[in-house]
Amino acid sequence: MNIDAYDKTAAKAHARAIQRTTGALAIAVVLLILLPVVAAQAASGPLPGAGLLLGAAAVWLLFRLSSLTKRSIQTVDLLVDEGRRLRESEERYRTIVTATPELVMIARNGLVDYVNGNGTAMLGAESDDFILARPVASLLGAGTSAVDRGHVLAALSAGAGLPRCEVWLSRSDGTAFCAELTGVPLPSLTDRMVLLMARDVSDHRRIETSLRDAKEQAELANRTKSQFLANMSHELRTPLNAIIGFSEIIADDSFGPDGLPMYTEYARDIRDSGRHLLTVINDILDYSRIDAAKTELSDDINDIGDVISASIRVVINRAESAGVQLRQSIHEGLPPVVADTLKLKQILLNVLSNAVKFTESGGSVMVSAGLAEDGGVDIQVEDTGIGMNEDELALAFQPFAQVESTLNRKYEGTGLGLPITKSLTELHGGSLVIKSAPGVGTSVTIHLPASRVFRQSPGGQRERVSGFVG
Repeated sequence: MNIDAYDKTAAKAHARAIQRTTGALAIAVVLLILLPVVAAQAASGPLPGAGLLLGAAAVWLLFRLSSLTKRSIQTVDLLVDEGRRLRESEERYRTIVTATPELVMIARNGLVDYVNGNGTAMLGAESDDFILARPVASLLGAGTSAVDRGHVLAALSAGAGLPRCEVWLSRSDGTAFCAELTGVPLPSLTDRMVLLMARDVSDHRRIETSLRDAKEQAELANRTKSQFLANMSHELRTPLNAIIGFSEIIADDSFGPDGLPMYTEYARDIRDSGRHLLTVINDILDYSRIDAAKTELSDDINDIGDVISASIRVVINRAESAGVQLRQSIHEGLPPVVADTLKLKQILLNVLSNAVKFTESGGSVMVSAGLAEDGGVDIQVEDTGIGMNEDELALAFQPFAQVESTLNRKYEGTGLGLPITKSLTELHGGSLVIKSAPGVGTSVTIHLPASRVFRQSPGGQRERVSGFVG
């Protein structure tokens, strides 16, 4: 039997009991009225008029009691039906609140008085016992702004409505999520009650952040492209103008036979401009291959000292012309490494060229090599050049970027040297670390891992540390 049927049956039983009781009382009253009359009739003779009057009064009284009883039963039925409707309505709203996917909470005087099941799960609690009677303010995470926190506390303190705001709610495991919170006051004569509703908007915020980051990346790529085009316009046009101009002078015999020595100088300028142009194009092609993951290594066993010496010979003339001293220091017994010889030289040449380029006359560049703590090899290039701050250092690693703007930069280049060097080093499984300070200089460390090192075996043969010979 459900609660409604039980209440209705109990009410009807109560009404029948009232009916029986009132019937018994009515009979008792009638008997109490008739007994004296009967007694008097027995003593003095019959009184027919009085007997009829008493009988009519008794009948009316019984009818009246019966009518009152029926009305009582009807009233009980109405009350039972109304109670059932109220319970159905309460159960309906309870089901709606329970099924709501959002957090629904009732705050009584600033404390949690009720929280629905989805809200309990959203807060990461095993049951609502971990949340009930807690201050609502304790659920606000550290990410909630001071303004929004103040709005929430003011609404709870006054039992007033809360405009829509964004807060961070803390879970039981210490994590937090972004939620959109609103509140409406609940009527109460004694307490300050507020109905709070919260919706998890963490995914929405993550999507917004991702879109914003993607937009910034697209804008950065667009700026980088524009910067690249501006740089390439300068880097390509300058040597091409020299090549075309000097070629025309020689072809037209502009200075006649007496200008022959000058033609030789112009020919050298044409050669140097061509080489510079070839370097620019090679840098672009190298980076394109690396970026497309088309670069493959052709490993060979290399003596680090020989590679460093060969690289220094390439830049020595440039260093002497700039008044920069080049020195090298190779630790004795340094084992050879397995690497792509051409790409290893390219790494060193890029670093050395930058060191010489950004070191003013009277400065120096030191190249050293030794064993690293992990058993690998470290090649270090230190200069006393202009140096860079943290922002400039981060910019230097971006492809096609220049630390100085196109309009005022003193030093030519595509802005691909460091990105190519870093990519080629990582292609060998190594790493590139740069430390720099403005006015002090720059230190570049090229680290090759232990798996790239070869050692002399007891039998006199060279073997790689990992046991694999490339």
